[in-house]
Amino acid sequence: MTEPGAVHTVVRCMKRLLTIALAAALSGCMTVPGPPPAPYHALGTEPFWNLLIDEHDITFVEPEAQPIKQPTPKPIIGVAGEIYQTPRINVNIVHARCSDGMSDRVYPDKVQVSVDGRQFNGCGGEAVAPASLAGTNWRVESVNGRSTPAGTNYFMNFEATRVGAKFGCNSMGADYTQTANVLDLSMVIATQMACADMSFESQGGAILNEPMTMNWSGGDRLTLSNARGRITLVRSY
Repeated sequence: MTEPGAVHTVVRCMKRLLTIALAAALSGCMTVPGPPPAPYHALGTEPFWNLLIDEHDITFVEPEAQPIKQPTPKPIIGVAGEIYQTPRINVNIVHARCSDGMSDRVYPDKVQVSVDGRQFNGCGGEAVAPASLAGTNWRVESVNGRSTPAGTNYFMNFEATRVGAKFGCNSMGADYTQTANVLDLSMVIATQMACADMSFESQGGAILNEPMTMNWSGGDRLTLSNARGRITLVRSY
C-alpha cells in the first residue's frame, strides 16, 4: 500500500513536469523571428563596381550599365570565408584586410566576383566611415571620365544638410544624407536656363538623382558613382 506522503510527492513532481512542458510549448509557439541579416556591401575601383547581398538578391552594378540581379543562394562556408554561387554571379569572400586602392580606408574582406564570366576584385564589409562632407567645397574635375570644360567653374558645396552644385549653366540644390560611404540627395531642384550644350550637365544631374557610393583618395579627391556614372571631385580650399 502506497504511503500518503509518497503520493503527494508524486503529484508534486507530475505538476512540476506539466508546468515545464507547458512553458516550453508556449515558448515555441511565441517565438518571433529575428531581424534579417544586414545587407553585405562590396565595391571595386578601376573599373568601379558595387555589389549588394541581402536576404533576397545579389545585385551587381557598373556605371552606365543595367544592374544584374540573382536570387541570393545559401552561402557555402569555406575555410577563409563565404561563397555564393548563382547562374550569373559568383562571389568569393575572403576574411582578410583589404584596401580599396583609392583611400586610406581598410575593409575586413577581400572580395572576388565573377559576373557572366568577367572577373572583378575589390573589398567588402564595413569600412571606417569617411569624413563628414558638411562644410566642404569641391571642384568638379570630370563626369563619366569627361574632363570639365575649360574656363568653367563647376562645383559641389556641402553645408550641414544641404548641397549646392553646378555642372553647366544651371544651379542645382538639394537636401542630402550621408550614411557611411553612401551619399543620397533628395529632390534635386535646378534652374531652367537653356545652354548650347547641356550634355555635361545632364549626365551630372542624372548621377545626382540616385544614391552614390563615395570613394575617397587622400581626403582631397572624391569619386561619386552609381549605375548612372561617376563624378570626380577635387577639394577646394
